[in-house]
Amino acid sequence: MYLSRLILNPRNRLVQSDLANCQGLHRTILRAFPEKDCVTESNNPDARAQFGVLYRVETDNHTGKVVVLVQSQMLPNWQVLPDGYLLENTTLTNPSCKPIANLYQQLKLGTKLVFRLRANPTRKLTPGKITLEPITDAQKRNGKRVELYKEPDQIDWLKRKATQSGFRLLSLKLASDLDNLQVQPVAKEMGWRKTSDNSTKQLTFGAVLFQGELEITSLELFQQTLVNGIGSGKSYGFGLLSIAANTVS
Repeated sequence: MYLSRLILNPRNRLVQSDLANCQGLHRTILRAFPEKDCVTESNNPDARAQFGVLYRVETDNHTGKVVVLVQSQMLPNWQVLPDGYLLENTTLTNPSCKPIANLYQQLKLGTKLVFRLRANPTRKLTPGKITLEPITDAQKRNGKRVELYKEPDQIDWLKRKATQSGFRLLSLKLASDLDNLQVQPVAKEMGWRKTSDNSTKQLTFGAVLFQGELEITSLELFQQTLVNGIGSGKSYGFGLLSIAANTVS
């Protein structure tokens, strides 16, 4: 596993285009991985999953710089990015990349960590008429995915995901009474991609930034979650669970 940090050049036209179109940024990031190993799109449209790519765009609170964190199972080659895409004359190594597999393997049950997660909280609506009959797995899979707008629903979503992902949230409170958890709605993610019939489909994702403290309750599940991410929209900058040692507790 590798974690890369890219500091983008906000004056670059492709950067501006990618930040306005999540499909474009997805495509640019995947340039760093070898095409020869990709299965054709008709057979496997999710090349991101093949390379284990998760990423998150964020703005540095101190410098205002636009940073993209990219986690991947394969060592990326950022030299393929277009000239001028990354910011030059920065005091930080840009791009930077480091192995993180050993850090994930050294985690222990019961460890408390601070975390950050940019997520797309949703739920699936079951298609068809209201019925008392049991809902099949196929109906669940084919249901429409809808955004969760209300903060309590978003927090309930995160609690469910935590249970499924091998951790529990600590001191969980609403944004109106912040403690260790912060729930911060951010701008919707927008984009456009070509469909199989060559038409254009608009992409829209609701985005929430979760920050707080967690405790590992299942080491195996948690390690899988770090690798696989949380929730939907992983191709478009959602689901990367970033962790750091809790220096307060």
